[in-house]
Amino acid sequence: MAIDSTTSGHHWNTKPYRIVNLARTLRLCFVESRPFVQFMFALRFVAASALAAPPFASIPSTAWIDYAVALAAWFLTTVCVYLMNGIADGENDRINGVGRPISRGALDPRDAATVVQLTAVVALLLGLHIGISMAALVLAFLTLGYLYSMPPTQLSRSWFGSSAIVTLGGLCTYLAGGVAIRAQLTPDPVVFAVAMSLWMGLVGAVVKDFSDVAGDRAAQRRVLTLLVGEMPLRKSVAAATCGVATGLAVGASHLPSLQCACIPMLFGAAIVVGYTLTTRYRDPRPVSRRPYRAFMITQMAANVGALISGVPV
Repeated sequence: MAIDSTTSGHHWNTKPYRIVNLARTLRLCFVESRPFVQFMFALRFVAASALAAPPFASIPSTAWIDYAVALAAWFLTTVCVYLMNGIADGENDRINGVGRPISRGALDPRDAATVVQLTAVVALLLGLHIGISMAALVLAFLTLGYLYSMPPTQLSRSWFGSSAIVTLGGLCTYLAGGVAIRAQLTPDPVVFAVAMSLWMGLVGAVVKDFSDVAGDRAAQRRVLTLLVGEMPLRKSVAAATCGVATGLAVGASHLPSLQCACIPMLFGAAIVVGYTLTTRYRDPRPVSRRPYRAFMITQMAANVGALISGVPV
């Protein structure tokens, strides 16, 4: 009896520990998935909804529950994909001094892999609750994430594969925002989605590597930062930045709903160009990271502008 009592007591006492340990693992998994990136994906999703079906006030109250489920499905989808990427890039992140949980040894990759599987399943189930279109987009984004990060493809190791996956992932996100609101396809969200996805694929997918040259070289990745001379690449990125911003400006001249997004895009593009041409790979990480931070803030401002366009005043 004493043995049974001790065993039972020990089992009882471990329950709070397991709960705390689970909560810690989930928190670290979320940190590994890059909270600001998750915020940006949610913002893209909502901005697409705002442009596709303005004003939000016209949406029936009963539809908001399904919309929240769709947003939750997309949130879990993007968390899954970026956590998967964190598992694949653990060693690179350690070399580059990124400091995320897996690279610093705070999160076991096996625990992260379990969370990847669970979030993928739940995201697909929530997507099916909304409809086949949403489930198909969830599956497409998960597939893109797997192709980007995991062997044998690991498209993140090539500049073309990386840019293509990032661009397609952006398009999937904006399309999912439209599907969630059950809106008709109109030029406004299409032009915005294409412009912002190209912003991600032609600008963001390149400038994010400016601070990761050491890790990319160690991993033998065929990214542009290692294939092209530094200044030619930086000048090309500056040209692409100006091209995408100009394209959105042309669209906004014909579609007034895009003007709120166009203004911050033009200002932000100028800052991205300035940082791109004045920083160098060898700079300390906080400095070499400036073009990417400017890229992220610019796209945040542009998406907020698009969201404002769909809010009744």
